[in-house]
Amino acid sequence: MAERRGIRERLGRLFALQLAVVGFATVVGIFLTQQIVEDLLTRQALEAEAAHFWHLYESAPDVPLPDTANMRGYLARNAEPFVAPQPLIGLEDGYHQAHLNGRQVLVHVSRREDVRLMLAFEGDQVSDLAFYFGVLPLSVVLLLIYGLLFVALRWSQRAMSPMVQLAQRLESADLNKAGRLELALDDISANSDAEVHAMIEALQHFIDRLDRAVERERHFTRDAGHELRTPVAVLKGTLDLLERRQDRSAQDLRGLARMRRTLDGMEALLESLLLLAREETAELPVERCDVPAIVRRQVSDLESLASDTGNTVRVIEHAPLTVLCAPKLVDVVTLNLLRNALMYTDNGTIDVEIFVDRVEVRDTGSGMTPEQLGQAMEPFYRADDSRGRQTGHGLGLSIVARIVTLLGWQLALESEPGRGTRATVTMVTAAGNPAPAGSQ
Repeated sequence: MAERRGIRERLGRLFALQLAVVGFATVVGIFLTQQIVEDLLTRQALEAEAAHFWHLYESAPDVPLPDTANMRGYLARNAEPFVAPQPLIGLEDGYHQAHLNGRQVLVHVSRREDVRLMLAFEGDQVSDLAFYFGVLPLSVVLLLIYGLLFVALRWSQRAMSPMVQLAQRLESADLNKAGRLELALDDISANSDAEVHAMIEALQHFIDRLDRAVERERHFTRDAGHELRTPVAVLKGTLDLLERRQDRSAQDLRGLARMRRTLDGMEALLESLLLLAREETAELPVERCDVPAIVRRQVSDLESLASDTGNTVRVIEHAPLTVLCAPKLVDVVTLNLLRNALMYTDNGTIDVEIFVDRVEVRDTGSGMTPEQLGQAMEPFYRADDSRGRQTGHGLGLSIVARIVTLLGWQLALESEPGRGTRATVTMVTAAGNPAPAGSQ
């Protein structure tokens, strides 16, 4: 994904572009002004002065030549050379630029029959006029524009600064922290304009409503959990008493076993729902967990379910695997994967392979299509009736995915219709670092 550019960066680029365009336009304007003053206006002035002299010359041939502080005139008759400084001798008719004694001279040569007139004007005076009346004013305008653009840039950055601070403050908020979400935004609100202040107030109101909604959910989850645990415990105790009687028929024992599995499923669902709501994970004790031992115990507990479905469960230990977390979380992850494999497999094989860094649960069940696989970890998702017994609640893989994310592990699913499914949970070892991928 392409990196997004901030508004401040875009404004900076915009102002830099404006400065470049304005600067270029001003420099071009200064150059054109100088050219107009030095070339066009001076040329016109010399041509007008020559035309005036020829008008007087026609009336009085002995009219004096122009001789001022800035301009000198020279006259040559009968193709004689001008009596003028050496750099000016030999110039043809027209407008010329020459250097005389280290100074620039603008020269205009005109002719009437066999008489030639040369007017030499001090070019440095023209340059001074071009500077004071052209270059200097435009330079001041350029500096003024630069200053105004810089002030506008600073104002725009100051206007965007509260927005950037607000985004950073929201980014640093700890959403996993227990209790109310606290955001200290008073300092930003005090230094912001009306629009940002209104946004901060709306955000604070939204946070208040969100906190109330989260608090209601927490209360409901906690109260519902306690209320549901009590009847489950009563049912388990009653079931224990019923199972102690020795005169039960085989049919009664099968019914009690079915009740036991249903009750265990209800208890697992209740515990999973509480974990899914993240109500109790922060209070769970953290210790070193022997993953193979947990898996073996669960396989033993699920023997009756495996027998009912006609499946064979095999535990293959390639290497010891120890993780540092709450044992209850490991228990929920592996138990859900095993139950899920058993529910969607009939008269098949479930292999649980344990490596040094991961657990793989592979079944020979009905498998899933790519569309079903893409939705398998969504809460309460259940595929069509052709995928097994449908005794689950659609929460198993969703709970596994939530816990795996919470612990920093990885969950991968591979499936093919008619050939089964493989679920791989790559764990963080007790040393705190993931083992090398693929290690045995």
